[in-house]
Amino acid sequence: MLRFLSFVLLALVLHDLAGQTLPDSVKQKFSGLAHDSVYVNRLNEEASTYLRSNPAISRSICTHVLEVSTKIKYTKGYARALTVMGNAYWYEGIYEFAQNYYLLAARQYQSIRDSIGLGYTYNNIGEVYKKLSEYDKALEYLSKSAQLKKSDHRSKGLTLYNIGELYIRLNKVDSARKYIDAAHEVAQEENNKRVIAFTYWSYAELKALKSDYKSAIELYLKSENIWNELGETRSLIQTYQELAELFNIQRKFEASEFYLEKAIKLASRIKVADLQVKNYFKYAQLDSLRGNYKSAFYYLSRHNALKDSVYNLLKAEQIARILAIYETETREAENKQLKTDRAFKDQQLESQQSTLIAISICLFIVVMLAWILYRQRKRILLQKNAIEIQATALLKLNDELVELNKTLEVRINERTSQLTIQNQRLAEYTFINAHKLRAPVASILGLINLLDQGAEDEREMILRHLRTCGEQLDDVIHQVSRNLEAAIVTETEKEDSLS
Repeated sequence: MLRFLSFVLLALVLHDLAGQTLPDSVKQKFSGLAHDSVYVNRLNEEASTYLRSNPAISRSICTHVLEVSTKIKYTKGYARALTVMGNAYWYEGIYEFAQNYYLLAARQYQSIRDSIGLGYTYNNIGEVYKKLSEYDKALEYLSKSAQLKKSDHRSKGLTLYNIGELYIRLNKVDSARKYIDAAHEVAQEENNKRVIAFTYWSYAELKALKSDYKSAIELYLKSENIWNELGETRSLIQTYQELAELFNIQRKFEASEFYLEKAIKLASRIKVADLQVKNYFKYAQLDSLRGNYKSAFYYLSRHNALKDSVYNLLKAEQIARILAIYETETREAENKQLKTDRAFKDQQLESQQSTLIAISICLFIVVMLAWILYRQRKRILLQKNAIEIQATALLKLNDELVELNKTLEVRINERTSQLTIQNQRLAEYTFINAHKLRAPVASILGLINLLDQGAEDEREMILRHLRTCGEQLDDVIHQVSRNLEAAIVTETEKEDSLS
């Protein structure tokens, strides 16, 4: 969403660039290349090379890069193009335009968590606030930049220098020198000539504050040599302006005019309105000091006219920004309503899905319960059949037990009768044993005793009596045997009839 809003704001601010296309030389150089991230990075580098010589070409290239980056969704390249676009306006002194692009670039770098890119952008934002004399905001963003650039020695020196220069404007000389010394040390370690030139520039300002104009001029001339070597035209113009100012203070008007002429020519060549406004104003001051009021009035008129044109451009930009804010708020309201409607529909859909899931779960539970009940019913039926079979068997067994109980009493009675009879027979046997058998046996024993003691003539009679007693004993034994046999036969017959 943030990226989309940034794109809308950018499109409105760049309305005056909509008809621009890539210069033919750039088209030819990059023709045939695929529109990918490599293509975007190379075009951003190409745009940076035109900043010092022709910022308008830089903007044309960046406009094309923004379109390509949007299509391929390359946020880092998009953010870098915004930064270079801001630099192009910076080089022309249109600081409010530059600030818009830097702020847009910062949003993009934040969205992809690019701390290095964000550190560079915060440095640029702080510098714009410095140019607009908003020193508190400038220090805030420059301090954030220094924090993000702790591990990036290549760019850390520039931010340290910018903080030092800010302290010069705040007339805090000790703090300024501390940061400028640190920046100069880092720049020498990295052989960063650009930052070294800036530090010479600030050392010159510090010397000028102490009225050491000779040392200040020497330091400015050192920075001039480096700017010429690097092709930093804007910084070179500003150096010439500072030299002219020092020569004015010393009332060396010819030297001051020499450097102002050089500054005016360079500013005309690269079309930097803010520096040209300052050139005309300094020329008016010079002619006024020399007593050439007619020329002073001429340059003051040019200064006012150019300043008004820059002011009108800034006003136009402010109107465009207000329009962009209005359009953005309208779109945000529409998007908010769309989001609300979508959230409501999503909630309804989610509710329906939840209902369907609940119904599906209920149906599954019902099916499972039905299956469980079916299994249980089947098991119960099997158990019922088994119980019925067991019940039938138990009934049959019960009948058999009843029948057995019925015959058992009869059998018990019969057994009782048999036992009674047997007992009677045992009693008879006992009686026979006690009386009938005992008598012959006793007689036989007595006769045997008499036989041993009797005379010869008595033995024959005793033997006859012994034979008689033996026959009696034999009869008794046969009688007992017959009775026992008869009882056994009778008992066997009864058992056979029962079985």
